[in-house]
Amino acid sequence: MQIIDMHCDTISKIRRVEKEGSPASLRQNALSVDLEKMKKGGYTLQTFAIYVNWEEEPDAEAAAREILKIFRREMQQSADLISQIRTYRELEANERAGKMSALLSLEEGAIFQDSVDSLRWFQEQGVRMATLTWNYENDLGYPNCMGNPLTQEIWSWGDDRGLKEKGIRFLEELEHLHILVDVSHLSDGGFWDVAKHSTRPFLASHSNARGLAKASARNLTDDMIRTLAGRGGVMGLNYAVSFMRPAWKPGENGTTVEEIIEMADYITNVGGTECLGLGSDYDGILELPEISDCSRIQFLAEQMEKHGFTYSQTEKILGGNVRRFLKENLF
Repeated sequence: MQIIDMHCDTISKIRRVEKEGSPASLRQNALSVDLEKMKKGGYTLQTFAIYVNWEEEPDAEAAAREILKIFRREMQQSADLISQIRTYRELEANERAGKMSALLSLEEGAIFQDSVDSLRWFQEQGVRMATLTWNYENDLGYPNCMGNPLTQEIWSWGDDRGLKEKGIRFLEELEHLHILVDVSHLSDGGFWDVAKHSTRPFLASHSNARGLAKASARNLTDDMIRTLAGRGGVMGLNYAVSFMRPAWKPGENGTTVEEIIEMADYITNVGGTECLGLGSDYDGILELPEISDCSRIQFLAEQMEKHGFTYSQTEKILGGNVRRFLKENLF
């Protein structure tokens, strides 16, 4: 069963580890994602986020460029195992060559908000997916969760403030550049503005269902899930415990496989079997007791079938639905 994941923070985590004075490599490391683990898990594609915490690094674009350099270095050093893709055809070419694929995304609109030229530059570097916010208000719009989600320092629930005028302009430019629009981290109002103003299918790379897990304002409501699915979009299961449980407090143990399956069942009942994929958020979340790294993903597949998902349904959720979305929209 081939695996496609729409979100991990591994490259940004490698940068952090190196800044702390420890060598790190994407090929093999102690994190949740590396190439050897991906190969063991049966991965076809992993989306690597260039994630910047704007509060810690006010020059978000400069930080993003640093992370991009690390991504480039790792792609060059492991060209025998993986290659960056910009189009769906390149994904197919990598498969024929026996290699895995890497898709590059931006997580925080502050990275490119200063200039359309900046966004175009990142597109030229192969970025093909982007959020408009992270956890802070920026020039483009508002998030639903503000502050540190692990400590719940500041929360904003169901924020109806949408995209700012500049955000709508950048939404149009993202579509013009064929960069996939990612509504994860957007406020409720921002989601509905994307639904209103976008002309192409969009995605939520790492968001779950608020109807099951109210602890996270970052999750989508049932109406949002139906709207995204009706537009041909996909959403990725986020393994974070705060996105999985009806009530959650910092310090609790990580998500169980049973909880992931319960969330998958809920979302597919609301939005249909075509709308759901994986958005693990590996290396940006607390440790998981049963699938602590990506090499264990086939265990999730086995358990899904034991819990009543058919092989076909499981295959779609673990890769097929995102593959369909990329085939239709990544060009």
